[in-house]
Amino acid sequence: MRSSDAPAATDSSAFAPTTTSGVDVTDENGSLRAERLYDETPDRIEQKRESYPRAPELQEPTGFINTNSTSLSQHLGEKVILVEFWTFGCYNCQNTHPYIQNYWRTYRDDGLVVIGVHYPEFDYEAEPSNIKEYVAETNTTYPIVVDNEGESWDAYDQRYWPTRYLIGVDGFIRYDHIGEGGYNETEQKIQALLAERDRVQQQRNATTAEAN
Repeated sequence: MRSSDAPAATDSSAFAPTTTSGVDVTDENGSLRAERLYDETPDRIEQKRESYPRAPELQEPTGFINTNSTSLSQHLGEKVILVEFWTFGCYNCQNTHPYIQNYWRTYRDDGLVVIGVHYPEFDYEAEPSNIKEYVAETNTTYPIVVDNEGESWDAYDQRYWPTRYLIGVDGFIRYDHIGEGGYNETEQKIQALLAERDRVQQQRNATTAEAN
């Protein structure tokens, strides 16, 4: 497990253009608003606020790999999101990487979105060609947000690689893990949050049917 305080920077032109969904679903602190969910009552939202932090939106990416654009807000209310902060030169990240890819491959059709946030510790880890080479060599297919300026790293008050977060459809961080390990626990949390997502969708469909 690595720790760091200093970001590296590089030219963003080698990455996919940075665009966002344009949907404002964040509060004044840049965190995702849970109130957008159809089945969220004020009491339930307050209960979750007492137990879980809201997930900050990803901030000012340098670029993207495996996608032209991605954000948390575009998935809010629809998907369970796994966000992993990593850097390709980190040995612990390399060991964790196959598990993250497997979660994506196994559960993406069930409603899981995986977003890797690549924040470099050293200059060579900030080079676009090096990041892309690692992604290609490891057959990584989930979206990568390149965070060379550390905007998202800072938004999450990050200190360690790798760190992963699970964000429910409600926009709250429901689980986090620092370093290697915890793979079975992470998978169990994914399954539980996907089951919750299904309940939310059923409630939404029932509400829509009643309205019609």
